[in-house]
Amino acid sequence: MTELRRLALALDVLALCAVAVLAVVAADAALHHAAVLPLIAAAVGVVALRALASLARQLRHHRRLHFPARAAVLHGHAVRVVPGAMLGAFCAGLLRPAIYVTEGTLQCAGEAELRAILAHEEHHRRRRDPLRLLLARTVADAFRPLPLFTSLADHQAAVADLMADAAAVSAVGEARPLAAALARFDEHGAGVAPQRVDRLVHAAPLTVSAALPVAAGVALAAIAALLLLGSHAGVEHAGLLAACVPACLAARRAAAYLRVGAGY
Repeated sequence: MTELRRLALALDVLALCAVAVLAVVAADAALHHAAVLPLIAAAVGVVALRALASLARQLRHHRRLHFPARAAVLHGHAVRVVPGAMLGAFCAGLLRPAIYVTEGTLQCAGEAELRAILAHEEHHRRRRDPLRLLLARTVADAFRPLPLFTSLADHQAAVADLMADAAAVSAVGEARPLAAALARFDEHGAGVAPQRVDRLVHAAPLTVSAALPVAAGVALAAIAALLLLGSHAGVEHAGLLAACVPACLAARRAAAYLRVGAGY
């Protein structure tokens, strides 16, 4: 769990540092290279429009997630029970996230499985993951296709699910109830990746160090600082931006783990 938290923080740091580099490049060009100012303004405008479009699309999607549901308390968790025989459980809501579980799930899941499901969703609710993922998706859509951002939201979702899985295993005391629940969801078309179930059953360890994206984030922060001094120290922008390559490689290394471990 601690390693997953470090990886989640590392990805956040990496993304923030990359945004900082882009902001510094734009500011430096505006201050010292007036000839390219219109081009910079156009690029900033495109990024802003893409961010607003992504935000509007996601907000429409979240508004559609309001289901008719009755309030209940299950195993100490406040939940909203959605009528219907379908299987499903999820966390929804940006400012006040809530746990939703279907009647079909309550009827089919055993006690240990239900406790694991609720613990998983409670972790999402406590961390406000719907809001976190909305922001990550907005940034990713705004800056796509830059390498560091192309899969940012998917990586954040993968880490969030892995952390919630770990919280559920800790709450129940073993991994099999959650693995069984996920397998049952998948049988009913929920689209749970088999790799995620396998990882729970076999307790696969974290195979990528959070130090990789953290180091890349620190490198990007150093690049931003050098860019601020570039016009006075004679530092070439092209050479500095080339230093972003290790950051991209670190992000891809983390992504490889997430694809294997979480099935993304």
